[in-house]
Amino acid sequence: MAQEQNNNNPNEQAIAELILAIRSKDLAKILSAYHQQNETGRAAQLKFCFETGESQVSSYANYQNIAAQCIAAHGLPTGIIAGLNNSDRINFFMPALQASGAFTHTNHQGNTFLHALFANEEQSPPPFNFIRSLLLFERNESLAKALQIRNQHGLTPLECYFIYNLADHKLPEHELTALFALIEAERTDNFIPQNANLSHIKTSLVKRNIALSQDSQVLLIIASYYQVDVSTLYHLH
Repeated sequence: MAQEQNNNNPNEQAIAELILAIRSKDLAKILSAYHQQNETGRAAQLKFCFETGESQVSSYANYQNIAAQCIAAHGLPTGIIAGLNNSDRINFFMPALQASGAFTHTNHQGNTFLHALFANEEQSPPPFNFIRSLLLFERNESLAKALQIRNQHGLTPLECYFIYNLADHKLPEHELTALFALIEAERTDNFIPQNANLSHIKTSLVKRNIALSQDSQVLLIIASYYQVDVSTLYHLH
């Protein structure tokens, strides 16, 4: 009966095995408990680490380190990427992303964690200043590469922000400055934005009832990204 229940709840079994390994305080056993799971089981284990770390402040660093050790040793499950869409989750998993060089990893939709973070309407505005600060460290240069990755719809993370999350209220000055810095960082290695996406972005903004007056910050940001004149963008259909 117990075996049947475990088979019916593979994620619960994966978490139970990780808990036993953690209680042993043996890193090799912890890594083995993670390694033996499929992607779904690993994602469940990582979610458990995050939720436990968030609920038990005194254990936060320990569970954060466990997640980082597991991911560095045996990889980041693609199912986790879409969930890395707010500051709390990014802060928890950042050591893991750094240790495993996973900034440019994508899921089945071609999205990096930056696509998920910048498109999340519940995280508005996105933490541009935080991401910019990460770019200042040499070990995080691959973040600039992540900014250039296009998903299955041909959109970069910043273009996902324009389509799903850019609002008509002004960004705080420090976030606006950071956003422009990210735009510049994206342009490394002769990266060129695809102006063909402009019409799609403007259509999305109109559908979301975003004000598109010629003096709006919205058009200024988009014009700066695509390096076009604001008046040209304003009259684009």
